[in-house]
Amino acid sequence: MLSPFLKKLLFVRQFAIDKGKIEILGQTQIMLPSNLMAELQLIDHDKVYNIVKTNIHDTMKTYAKKMGSTSSGIVKSSQDIFETFGLGQFQILKLDNSKKIAILNVSNSPMCNGCAKEKSNPCLLEAALDGMFTFLFKADVKVETKPCRMGSTQFIINKR
Repeated sequence: MLSPFLKKLLFVRQFAIDKGKIEILGQTQIMLPSNLMAELQLIDHDKVYNIVKTNIHDTMKTYAKKMGSTSSGIVKSSQDIFETFGLGQFQILKLDNSKKIAILNVSNSPMCNGCAKEKSNPCLLEAALDGMFTFLFKADVKVETKPCRMGSTQFIINKR
C-alpha cells in the first residue's frame, strides 16, 4: 500500500517507477537492502556519515524548492520523506525552531537494527537526521542517540 505522501506525488507526477528507474521529486532513487547499508557504514563511518549528511541536506533543499516550502514549512513533509526512504517512522516529541532543538522517536527502522550490532559506529539514521535538521534549522546540528527501547530509538538534535 502506498503512503498518502506517495499518492500525492503520483497525482502531481512527481513519483514514478518505470523501466527500472525510480524517481521522486525529480531525483533518481535506488532501493538497496538495509543490511547492505548497515555494512557500508562500517567501511569508513566518518566518511559515510559526512556523505549521507551532505546528500540528505542537499536533497531536502531540492525537495523544498520542488514543493514550494520553506525549511520550517517542510517539517511535516520531512516525516513523509523519511518514511518514503525506508528509514522508519519518526514522531516529533519536541520541536523548537528558535532554539534549534528537536527530540524524535524513530520506530520501525531497519537501520537502527544494524546500528545496535556496532555500538561504536554512528548510525546512518543519525547522519540522515543531521543533514535533514541542518537544513531545517539552517544551522549545523549535533545528533545524540538514546539506546533502543521497545523497537524505538530516541534522537536529540541540538544546534552545535
